[in-house]
Amino acid sequence: MEMNGLSIIITVINFILLFATIIVIYKAIRGFKNFINRNKEMDKKIDVILNKLENKEDN
Repeated sequence: MEMNGLSIIITVINFILLFATIIVIYKAIRGFKNFINRNKEMDKKIDVILNKLENKEDN
């Protein structure tokens, strides 16, 4: 009976670790997407600023 109890405990621990790993990977992917989106927004803002500066130099 102890062997069955031990294997059940190990199986539960494995499922918990698998679930935790999936959550960590999901959050890492979301963080990476947010990082990419922020960089795209910054690029757009920098382009707008550079265009305004170029227009002022032309005048």
